[in-house]
Amino acid sequence: MASIFGFDLKALEVFVQVAETGNMTVAAERLGMTQSAVSQTLSNLESNLSSTLLDRSVRPIEMTAAGRFLYDRASSLLAEARKTSQDIRKSNFQQLRQVNVAMVDSLATAVGRPLLEAVKRRTRDWSLTTGLSHMHAHGLMSRAVDIIISDDNLDEYTDLVRYQILREPFILALPNDYKGDPGDLQQLNKKMDFVRYSAHSLIGQTIERYLRHIQLEPAQRLRLDNSYAVVSMVASGAGWTITTPLCLFQSGIRLHQVNCVPLPQEAPFRHLTLVARRGELSDLPKEIAEDSRQILRDSFLAEVAQELPWLMDQISIG
Repeated sequence: MASIFGFDLKALEVFVQVAETGNMTVAAERLGMTQSAVSQTLSNLESNLSSTLLDRSVRPIEMTAAGRFLYDRASSLLAEARKTSQDIRKSNFQQLRQVNVAMVDSLATAVGRPLLEAVKRRTRDWSLTTGLSHMHAHGLMSRAVDIIISDDNLDEYTDLVRYQILREPFILALPNDYKGDPGDLQQLNKKMDFVRYSAHSLIGQTIERYLRHIQLEPAQRLRLDNSYAVVSMVASGAGWTITTPLCLFQSGIRLHQVNCVPLPQEAPFRHLTLVARRGELSDLPKEIAEDSRQILRDSFLAEVAQELPWLMDQISIG
């Protein structure tokens, strides 16, 4: 790309050889070139850079101040180019080199280990992070992460690929010793505190919209930032909550330790979607999506079928 940078790798290689040997003839022999070709390459390089790089009036040839500066930079560039060439020849590109994945806490906790094994089989190096969904979206669009599995499918962005992982309803979770009518949320709200998710989380925002829709305004007493803390509060009898089956499953608290019942009015649904930039990771996003679905079928869905069979026709995987 001499027209842009003033040099290419071949010109740098010729310059470095002459600078190190101090002799164009010796440099030409090492490079398998003629002496005239070496001389012409150096002249073009100096012309393109508008600098005199070599003092040809002395023997052996010596570098000028500009030449010493270029020599240090050229040596580093050539070393990196050689390493890149060697890595490409040696690498197995059936595996991707580095893949960064971000996902919602509930999925990472519920199926994290088998999903990591699936990622490891297909990549040479990887990282996994969790956190709030809006941060996942920012990470994907800023290229800090390559794949997200989130309840934010980034509808407003084009040039992304999306694979549906899970659709699940929100449900009501009560302490096992609650004796009232679970269908009467107004009465439930008077008797017990409502345990909220963080207002920054998409799951928390969905629940708040549902509460406004049914015109219920629980007191702002308990606001926790993860499903384990929320479900633990319910299991201990401290309050009630609205959550999802996967959040219950990932909390580590067995489903029978809380009383799970349908919401009394039409429940909203939570959708988890794998999202990646189009055309960058070959078939990896599709393969990880398929692995995620199978892991959910084998672990999460099996427990739901045993503990909460009434939910089975409301949960869709894939």
